[in-house]
Amino acid sequence: MDWADLEGRIQFAYYTNDSRALNGVLASLKPKAGAEAEEAGAADAGTRSYFRALAHYRLAQVLSATKKGDARKAIGDCNDEVDAAVKALPVVRYGLDEEPANRLKRAEAYALGTACTLAGREMSSIPFGGGRIGSRIDEAAKLEPRNPRVRLVEALAQFERAGKNDDEKVVALKNLRAVTQMFEQARAQATTTPEWGAAEAYAFLGRALIDQRDAVGAREALERSLLIAPEYAFARKLMSQITR
Repeated sequence: MDWADLEGRIQFAYYTNDSRALNGVLASLKPKAGAEAEEAGAADAGTRSYFRALAHYRLAQVLSATKKGDARKAIGDCNDEVDAAVKALPVVRYGLDEEPANRLKRAEAYALGTACTLAGREMSSIPFGGGRIGSRIDEAAKLEPRNPRVRLVEALAQFERAGKNDDEKVVALKNLRAVTQMFEQARAQATTTPEWGAAEAYAFLGRALIDQRDAVGAREALERSLLIAPEYAFARKLMSQITR
């Protein structure tokens, strides 16, 4: 499996609101029958679960406006796949350091799982309540403090936690700005997998600035998002709120 190509397909389908393509990706990630296929599948089980989780997450976002029941199911499937991805990692004994590659996979899984739960709560208008979601993203930040996807989800969780507290929103906004710079640094380096999040970070920054009534800053952020992903429907929708 070419995971970079697969991630690209998931992201493009999300950017273009193509639920059919996302369901096609999920179908392609189903385990194949046969002993040889099972052996190959076992070797990449964690990675396969991660990208199934990402596809479910994107599917939920695409369906959230039109098919809320299906979107909520996709959120549940996302979290199940994240749990499977974490379970596939070697158990780390207390007091011992984890292998760097596995530490990265664990942090990425925790960040994606948190993103799924946050999306589900936003769809249901349920306020952030801490608990497991908070502990997972906090642990991810400890494992990979310079990972832009981890820091992006952490900033989104901060916005959720802030509620109507303006001071906390200011802190979250500052952190989200810093995240966009982390993505710029990451994009200047060698391509890695996963690598989603740069266009999303700018789009979320644009949305936050719209809420702050900073039209100029929002436009700049959204223009940057669309430079990275010109087909990004969510960023285009936000841009239309400024230009109409």
